[in-house]
Amino acid sequence: MLYGISNCSNGRNINNKSEIDSLKEVLNKNGIDTVFARNIYLSDDFSFAIGKERGKDLMELYKNPDIEGIFDISGGDIANEVLDYLDYDYIRNSKKTFFGYSDLTTVINAIYKVTGKVSVLYQVRNVIKENGKEQMENLKNFLFENGVLLTDIDYTFLAGNYMSGIVVGGNIRCFLKLAGTKYFPDMKNKILFLEALNGNETILRTYFAQLSQMGVFDEISGILLGNFTEFERDNKNKTVYDLLKQYINKKIPVAKTNEVGHSSDSKALRIGAFNRFCNISTDRLLLKPLSPRYVDSTYEYASDTDNTKYMFFLPVESKEESLRYLVRMNKEWMAEKNTDFEFVILKDNIHVGGISLTYSEDRKTLELGWILNKKYQGNKFAYEAAVSLLEFAKNVLGITHFIAHCDADNVASYSLMEKLGMKKISKTSGRMNRNAVKESYEYTYELSLK
Repeated sequence: MLYGISNCSNGRNINNKSEIDSLKEVLNKNGIDTVFARNIYLSDDFSFAIGKERGKDLMELYKNPDIEGIFDISGGDIANEVLDYLDYDYIRNSKKTFFGYSDLTTVINAIYKVTGKVSVLYQVRNVIKENGKEQMENLKNFLFENGVLLTDIDYTFLAGNYMSGIVVGGNIRCFLKLAGTKYFPDMKNKILFLEALNGNETILRTYFAQLSQMGVFDEISGILLGNFTEFERDNKNKTVYDLLKQYINKKIPVAKTNEVGHSSDSKALRIGAFNRFCNISTDRLLLKPLSPRYVDSTYEYASDTDNTKYMFFLPVESKEESLRYLVRMNKEWMAEKNTDFEFVILKDNIHVGGISLTYSEDRKTLELGWILNKKYQGNKFAYEAAVSLLEFAKNVLGITHFIAHCDADNVASYSLMEKLGMKKISKTSGRMNRNAVKESYEYTYELSLK
């Protein structure tokens, strides 16, 4: 695999060449060869190539037929100089993915605005920093296996519990450089991601005020906040959201992640790609999207033959099978027209089970399903989770018709369906659970909410 290395923002000091040499070596050892742009380092008088030259550098990498993608290793102030010198028609038709962060927010969002292509907000130099081993494994998973470890981010909702849309944004200072230009994205129904390395309270308030005055907060479908390094370091009794909420409508969903920003352990965010974010809270539980971070706890109950006695597709035969399922379901959350909503059920941050909604072919009905780790059964967790999920489906998804299936011998399951107000509508033969030695009967239940 061959990747280009660009430097669209500030030039790098030649005294730090050993760092870039180390990056090249680490990537090479992990199956990623590199081709560097002509202009990477500052000259002897500390000047750097003009925007036209750096734009030409980037396009040479795009036009190299052997290169599969491009990592930009820069940051700073001047990435927006290259925007007028890019061949957006060529980029639109290219299969290459562009990676960059911080000041490269300008390039990433311009590429999306003009071409509609997805880029990745990520700094590849993380693979040679403090958390380099994990970063490299996550990056390889993303590049070689089309995996989600690099983009599987954890987050908490500060307002609302659900948002969906194409994600735009990045570093707030750099994103605002695009204001008033032809490169600023259409913000209608977008999820706006914002983070910052530097910026005290007054600076952040200036940025939020500008976004408000531009009408951005009136158009978007939600806000995802990343790390605001300086502000969060210096303010222990005030949050970024405390500042932000003065400028936004109370109905705008807002979520916070500590896993995307300028730190060396930062994960990646796909800019220009559709995504969904959801947390559903009950009195005792938290429902969050199923993801690979729960592979060990999922495998614990999904592989237990007693726990899965009545399950059609379980038990799994290996942890790898569980992981493949989790990856597939995680990608459902990023699909614009998804089929499934798969959640983990958390009690005091302990994974106690899973619950799901699956669309019918005509997308007018949702099938409800669940499984609990046997260690946590008998606490009415499944009922509490199901009630909240039915409410979510009605109020957020606009679905009021539901079905559920279970083995006719699974008394606990159909008793829960009846407790939810569901009515049995059929009993059919021929059900063959994965670990069964003979066929059984299956019940189908139905519920219509007003």
